[in-house]
Amino acid sequence: MSTVLVNVKEMFSFQQGLSRTTVHLIVESCQHLKKLSLPYVQQFFDDDVIHVINKLGKQLTTLVLGEYQLTDVANLYLSNCTR
Repeated sequence: MSTVLVNVKEMFSFQQGLSRTTVHLIVESCQHLKKLSLPYVQQFFDDDVIHVINKLGKQLTTLVLGEYQLTDVANLYLSNCTR
């Protein structure tokens, strides 16, 4: 797994090989993140996006996602983000 970390409080950026379980652990552990870049997470689903938004949504200013097949449910959560 290759990971690039830029200023823990500001931005996590990941390369290939990161699992959705690891993303959940990061979101749980780093609750002051403002930017999260997840373009290469394997098998990322609606409930994963919703989890990230529920945990970090109040301070999250940037969320970068890859080409995931999200449904209207996740897209609704994304469109309701305050920023």
